[in-house]
Amino acid sequence: MTHTPGEARRPGNEHNSALKKPVIHPVAWTPPPVNTAGWPAPLTPEVTVITLDDDSPEDVVVDREGRIYTGAIGGNIIRIDPVDHSRQVVANTGGRPLGMELLGDHLFICDSERGLLHMDVRSGRIDTVVDQVDGERLTFCSNVVVTAATDGPDPRPLELYVTQSTTRHPYEMYMADIFEHSGAGRLLRVVLNDPGDPGSHDSSTSPWSGTADVVLTGLQFANGLVLHQGRLLIAETGAYRLRSFDLETRTDSVVLDGLPAFPDNSSRAPDGEHMWLALVANRNGTLDALAGRPGLRKLLWRLPDRLLPKPVAPMRLLKIHLATVRVVAEYRVPVPGFGQSTGVVEHNGRVWVGGIEAPAVAWFDLE
Repeated sequence: MTHTPGEARRPGNEHNSALKKPVIHPVAWTPPPVNTAGWPAPLTPEVTVITLDDDSPEDVVVDREGRIYTGAIGGNIIRIDPVDHSRQVVANTGGRPLGMELLGDHLFICDSERGLLHMDVRSGRIDTVVDQVDGERLTFCSNVVVTAATDGPDPRPLELYVTQSTTRHPYEMYMADIFEHSGAGRLLRVVLNDPGDPGSHDSSTSPWSGTADVVLTGLQFANGLVLHQGRLLIAETGAYRLRSFDLETRTDSVVLDGLPAFPDNSSRAPDGEHMWLALVANRNGTLDALAGRPGLRKLLWRLPDRLLPKPVAPMRLLKIHLATVRVVAEYRVPVPGFGQSTGVVEHNGRVWVGGIEAPAVAWFDLE
């Protein structure tokens, strides 16, 4: 399905107005109070916006040559030269690419319609890794991180973890999950088949096929993932927090709560000691006020989209020290023509930001 600029898009309204709104069953909850104690003053860097031919490039990753990859509505995977800003469409997923992970020449793509995909950066070939979990179609695959790989100059990924934002609603109706707050997000472990084992796949399946199992449920709109010292930091967009998941013990806990905005995609900084977190939109006072009143949220959801609360979304990013999960820098600046921040990656002293609600990516230099 191809969308054009100006159509209703996520978040807030990135869903197809032609689709009928689903019936929702909201759950009462208590939002954590905003807690920014100890945060440094927000920085306001000079931002450069690059306008694309494709809308809402959600996530951004960078390859060994410093080139930026992103995926947009309509399925295009776009490569951007960091120097002259030239763009090239290198593949199309046939769906809606969301979060991505790049290791060597291997680009893994969470596609909300097709599941987890693998793209060979050299050829542009796309293969399906996983499109089912427990016999059911994998929908709303949101983000992915490689947790195990072979050694050497061309490492082959062996194990990945994937967030599924919600099992209840499609990507186009993501706001239904935010209104419900039913905890339908999941964390999945994906193990890739051994390509040397002739029984691992047949001619009808992908050479990059894998199997997935559910390792964590009850997440509030599971989103960005970062790996650090044997644990995953998971952004729970619907609960304004980060959750930690230990890969060995499979235990989890909330490690950063009370964020002032909805957390989205994330990435590990080049130093390995920090992470970047994109904040897609500020908290909405109406939604928070109605958190304990599910009946009123259900009525609000039935209103036409034009009457629903609108997101307030400056470009807003956090840099977080991984060992202590402490916010060490906040970047917050209105950027006309950009949209809402949904993906972020740092490379060679420059921070690249992907976003939705506009056909653009942006960057700024660190001091």
